[in-house]
Amino acid sequence: MHLVPRLRSSLAVMKNPTYTGENRCIPCTLLNVVLAAVLSIAVMALVGTIDTSVGAPAGVATFAAAAALIYFRGYLIPGTPTFTKRYLPEGVLAAFDKAPERTDWGEIDPRELLFAFGVVVDDPTMDDLVLDPAFVDAWNRSIEIHRTEESELRRSLARLSGVERSDLEFRDGPHVFAAETSDGHLANWPSRAACVADAAGAVVLPQWDPDWDRRPVAVRADLLAVLRLFLERCPTCDGDVMLSQDVVESCCRRRDVAAATCRDCDARLFEMDIDLAME
Repeated sequence: MHLVPRLRSSLAVMKNPTYTGENRCIPCTLLNVVLAAVLSIAVMALVGTIDTSVGAPAGVATFAAAAALIYFRGYLIPGTPTFTKRYLPEGVLAAFDKAPERTDWGEIDPRELLFAFGVVVDDPTMDDLVLDPAFVDAWNRSIEIHRTEESELRRSLARLSGVERSDLEFRDGPHVFAAETSDGHLANWPSRAACVADAAGAVVLPQWDPDWDRRPVAVRADLLAVLRLFLERCPTCDGDVMLSQDVVESCCRRRDVAAATCRDCDARLFEMDIDLAME
């Protein structure tokens, strides 16, 4: 009766966690599956020239073995990330990349909306845009609650996204903090700190935005994301936040990004792709 748990345990040991599970690279996996199919067809044709009755079974067996290697080890062909990065179009890599997608605000620029609400104001002494001090005070108080009260975090995110908070689950993985429901994936943040900032902001911002309840969830999310650009302290450890230009490298692609990161805990709070060629 213990055969199934033992089998599962043995199979889990065979997996390479670096390239499987949450760390599996979809473009590399697809490329390896294609290569496995090509290899299987070649084996089937070669063996078929010798004995047509075993050509097809040999091809199927080859593909099954290759698929098992891809599943358990991540790759069939060593060096796949290099090949993928070099030969797959950037659009294909971007479509499957696990990093946060580039923000596309379309006709609605959340920065202009925040300025219209009075949340973002022009500070002549600093010659820069800053958050209204009253908003900052309210946001900081809300952040303090959300970083220590899991129930508040769930309640605010459920209200923001229109789901039941009892159906909300969090997954904290490498470089991503995700919210999921029984229906599937709900949202991604670059860190738990970014999620706390958004949940706290979702409580305060409606007091400044009279149309908040009528705005699409995507627009609300963009407004909250822009607010994170103005964070000076980390929502989870209270460390200093710095703005910088960085290079994010996933398994098979590199992206230039503008990023806000905590100096102390290294939590990424905001990340947006930039095109250095346009500067």
